[in-house]
Amino acid sequence: MIPLSLKLSNFTSYSDNIPQLNLEKIHLAAISGPNGAGKSSLLDAITWALWGWSRSGDSSDNLIRLGETDMFVEFGFELDKNKFIVKRRRS
Repeated sequence: MIPLSLKLSNFTSYSDNIPQLNLEKIHLAAISGPNGAGKSSLLDAITWALWGWSRSGDSSDNLIRLGETDMFVEFGFELDKNKFIVKRRRS
């Protein structure tokens, strides 16, 4: 699986005005930053979009941004030369 894009809305510390992460032209990447910057949240978003659970368990209540009622993740990837988009929403 090759990640192509990631779009988040009200997922953990990310609000609803986050630009889409476009990975199509990136062949190798490192996610770095200080503690609490949201690095693990990006991987949690991918996991939640694909399987409906993350490190925090199978409840999306632990993933929604504090004070919000809706959450959305859209993850695009390529597998066996086919492109897929997975969308998962919690409201």
